[in-house]
Amino acid sequence: MKKFAAVIFALVAALPLTGTPEAVAQENFPDRHITMIMGWSAGGMGDTMLRLLSQSVSKELGQPVNVVNMPGAAGILGLNAVINAKPDGYTLGFSVSSNYLIAQYVRKLPVDLLQNSTQIACFFDYPFGLVVRSDAPWKTWNEFKEYAKQNPGKVNYATAGVGTTQHLAFERVAAKEGIKWTHVPYKGGNDTINALVGGHIDAAIQGPADVVAFIRDGRLKMLLTLNDKRWDSAPNAPTLLDAGYDFSAFSQGCIHGPKGMPESIRSKLEAVIQRVVRDPSFVERAKSLQVPVLFMGGNEYTKAIQDRAEGSRNIISTLGLQEN
Repeated sequence: MKKFAAVIFALVAALPLTGTPEAVAQENFPDRHITMIMGWSAGGMGDTMLRLLSQSVSKELGQPVNVVNMPGAAGILGLNAVINAKPDGYTLGFSVSSNYLIAQYVRKLPVDLLQNSTQIACFFDYPFGLVVRSDAPWKTWNEFKEYAKQNPGKVNYATAGVGTTQHLAFERVAAKEGIKWTHVPYKGGNDTINALVGGHIDAAIQGPADVVAFIRDGRLKMLLTLNDKRWDSAPNAPTLLDAGYDFSAFSQGCIHGPKGMPESIRSKLEAVIQRVVRDPSFVERAKSLQVPVLFMGGNEYTKAIQDRAEGSRNIISTLGLQEN
């Protein structure tokens, strides 16, 4: 009997070790197509960049990556679809920093968006610059700022809407400097810049795709960059940090998944996105769209959002932007 038991033990020990079904699925990820949910309509900068990324990620993974547009509630509808999906890596989504730093504190949401998602990686930056007409009386940021200080309520500026990243950053400047100026919200970048060029507003805060052509042809000049880096097209315009402020606009285009994604899948996707973002062909295609490429890992991005949350929440409260 003892000999029989020993034989059985030896046979069992010789069998190949196999993991749990979950472990096998993670090891084989991905073995089918991935859905990438875009919470805005097709054709915008975020949608265009997501499709460029998805094409390259698909080649890296050897599986289709399909972009599905699900617009609504300033991107929140798409985020909710991802948050409620199975955390297996096959349903991912696109998000921007304002989803976590603005929408979270403006709207009454059933869940905390950041805590209920898994951040994978950021792959491009949303820079913003303050531009005025070339014939405007202000040649520098300091001249613009001092004029606004001395003439309360006379200066107006436009953005793509109330509660946008650029709106909140500029109102933080106003609070810091004791300035009273007028915010004029527009529906989009084209409307904003047309109003500025047409002389209907004094200044506008928009991204490169909206203003670089006008800077190059001499119709506009940029006085200030709201993000951390200066623009190649306007190297003399200081950043908020250069101008002495301890904050800046923070807005990236990122990929996220549902809460509870296995780290092995999350880190694999992060590594793939990192390779794609550093590929010269991807960088060149993004450059043709006037979009600056960057890479930020999911854990680093989560910390960056957490570090900026209090400042964002405070300015939203000061401006009274919360829903009742």
